[in-house]
Amino acid sequence: MFRMVLLSAALMAAGQAQAKAPSARIVTLGTMAGPMASPVRSQPATLLQWPGGMILVDAGDGAVDQLARAGIDSVPLKSVVITHIHADHVGGLFALLTRRYQLMDPPITIYGPPGTKAMVAGLIAAMAPLRLTSPALPGAPLRDPAVSVKVVELGDGDELTIEGVRVRAAANTHYLSGNHAPDPASAQSLSLRFELPGRSVVLTGDTGPSERLVELARGADVLVSSILDLDAAVATIRTSRPNAPPAFFEAARAHFAQHHLSPEAAGKLAQAAGVKRVVFTHIGITPARMKTAKAELARTWRGPAVFARDLAAY
Repeated sequence: MFRMVLLSAALMAAGQAQAKAPSARIVTLGTMAGPMASPVRSQPATLLQWPGGMILVDAGDGAVDQLARAGIDSVPLKSVVITHIHADHVGGLFALLTRRYQLMDPPITIYGPPGTKAMVAGLIAAMAPLRLTSPALPGAPLRDPAVSVKVVELGDGDELTIEGVRVRAAANTHYLSGNHAPDPASAQSLSLRFELPGRSVVLTGDTGPSERLVELARGADVLVSSILDLDAAVATIRTSRPNAPPAFFEAARAHFAQHHLSPEAAGKLAQAAGVKRVVFTHIGITPARMKTAKAELARTWRGPAVFARDLAAY
């Protein structure tokens, strides 16, 4: 009788654990803060995956190969969302489109901020020579690359449904820089919230401190946040401009602090939004500075946090 009680309790506990386990996962394909190249980290790309669906958020250089290394078949991929149009976040789009064209993969929809249509149109135009050569499969007809690619632009405050997943967008502060900020009608940097099966996930994209992002991330199960070591970023500039006046480096640090999240600022964001867990990607921290960065983070955030690795799942 006692053994039966123990077995029943164990089965119940296992059932509860399974019920609580999220049915969606976050695969960090590329975790490097671009555009610098790294031998151990690829350019920004994150896959949101759940039974029956997946969404690729950003497509940095190497994203297609990273999908393969993660053991993920990219053929069923139908949706790509771009947070903002910087080279490190879109550099892999051309490879994604050309490979799909040559392999005759199914159509794909690319969602992104203003400017995405023009960018994709340029990539499609660059694929024109592929139509003049033999198709990948003997006897297959030559096709217009544009036919299999759809583009949907979105901006601050937009809500939409992608593959049954509710998505909300909020413009953040990555592009804000006084009089140099672009017209929002032509360029925006977006943070995104995805209501995935079993868990809510917010991707900050590249951003500095942002009240709009705090509201977007309110109570999220997972905050996938960018992070940058401001002092290390300024030190890198010093090596290339050693004779610049001190005011130049002060301005550079202020610029980085407005456009990116330092460890301390990232912690404040997570704390203010009341998220349950933080996964850091787009990591602009050298291994030598990681201990210091974690200490800075601990000043403002004591909840669960992990610095993501390429090809890891969370």
